[in-house]
Amino acid sequence: MANPIKQLVRAGMAATLPRRRFMVSGPRSGNAVCLTFDDGPDPEHTPRLLDVLREHGAKVTFFMIGREVEKYPHIVRRAIDEGHAVGGHSFTHGDPTRTTGRQLADEAERTEQLFEKVLGRRVSLFRPPHGKLTALKMWHLWKGGQSVVLWNVDPKDYMCSSPRELTDRLNTRDLAGGDVVLLHDNVRHTVDAMPEVLEGLRGRGLSFVTADSWVKPVMQSCGRGSYAVAAADAGGRVLALGGMVRLMECATL
Repeated sequence: MANPIKQLVRAGMAATLPRRRFMVSGPRSGNAVCLTFDDGPDPEHTPRLLDVLREHGAKVTFFMIGREVEKYPHIVRRAIDEGHAVGGHSFTHGDPTRTTGRQLADEAERTEQLFEKVLGRRVSLFRPPHGKLTALKMWHLWKGGQSVVLWNVDPKDYMCSSPRELTDRLNTRDLAGGDVVLLHDNVRHTVDAMPEVLEGLRGRGLSFVTADSWVKPVMQSCGRGSYAVAAADAGGRVLALGGMVRLMECATL
C-alpha cells in the first residue's frame, strides 16, 4: 500500500518543480499520453515491441539499463532512428536501499556516457530503479544534470499472467491526456498486449508522445521570485527540495 506521506510529497514536488527537474505527469490540456518502458533493451522482446510500434505509428520512451545498452547498442540506435526517446535507468538496476546518492549518480553518468558513445549525444532523461528516491539522491541526480521522470499510472504489467489481463487492466483505467504509464519491454505478455492496447487508447481519442517533449527548460530569474510549494511532509522536505532546485537553477544560469 502506498505511503500517504510519500504520495503527498511526490504530488507537491510534481506540482511545483519544473518538469526538466522532476516529472510525474505531463500537461492535462491535451489528449496525449506517454507510454514508458523500463528495464531494456531486451534482445528478444524490445525488437518485437519496436515492430509493433512502427506498425501502429506510436512513439514511446525507453528507460534503459546501462549494462543492457552496452550489450545491445544496435537496439538503442534503432529506437532512436524510429523516433522514440531513451533515458537512463541506472547501470545495474541495483537495490535502492543499498545504493547511495553518489552511487546512483555515478551509475546515471556511466549510462549517459554509454548513450553518448552509441548515439553521439548525451541523454539526460533518468528514471531511478523502482522509482525510489531520497532527497540526497535527487540532489546528486540534479547536480549531474539529470531530468527525473517517474509515472502516475502503473498497471503492474510484470504481475499480469497474460496479455489479456494487462489489456483489461488498462481498459478499466480512466486514462487521460498527461498520463505517464509505466510498462516493461522485457516482459513477453506486455509486448504481446501492445497492438490491442494501442488500438484501444487511440479508440478513446488519445495520442502518444515521448517524455522528452514534456521535459521543457523553464527559465527563471534568480533575482526575484521563488518556487511555491503546494504540499509538504511533517519535516518540510518538499520545501527543502524546492529550495535546492532554486539554488541550482541560479548556479547554472
